[in-house]
Amino acid sequence: MKALTREQFAALLKEQRVRPRLVRELRFVPEAVTDWAERELLAIGTRSGTEGVLLIQAPELYLLPYQLTTKVADKATGRSRPITCDFCYSWQRGSNAGRITFHRRRDDHSFTFLCCADLDCSRHVRGLTPEATLSRTQLHEDITPERRIARLTEKLSALTALLEQPPIAPPE
Repeated sequence: MKALTREQFAALLKEQRVRPRLVRELRFVPEAVTDWAERELLAIGTRSGTEGVLLIQAPELYLLPYQLTTKVADKATGRSRPITCDFCYSWQRGSNAGRITFHRRRDDHSFTFLCCADLDCSRHVRGLTPEATLSRTQLHEDITPERRIARLTEKLSALTALLEQPPIAPPE
């Protein structure tokens, strides 16, 4: 993904007509992202962490508003339960499990997926997090990081197609 400045990000938000309340609450700190080239997605959330926008590079650039619910609970016991992320296929403990919801603009139909609550899938597929190491042992997955990256990109492309989201012009 190409690095963005605050001004470029603000222009993308305006182009996509993101709700003004969400725009005001987003916490985008481009200086904190040091690995732009190694990202297929970047979550930019609000202070509460319950909503935000995803920047997706798969291979075009997309901006998707989302709502996030953390701590996926078992209905029978009420306890947090582990999940496998629908995007990066990383196994996550109940404390780092979440549900992400997107709305399709055309008909306002919502789609919910299980996800890593930190939405750091790009780093998980590269094995750069402790969660990634734990996930590989839990799932007994033995594929290369390149194949995991390709699988993440394919899943993100399918998501943008499902939401019928048009790509946005990359910032200059």
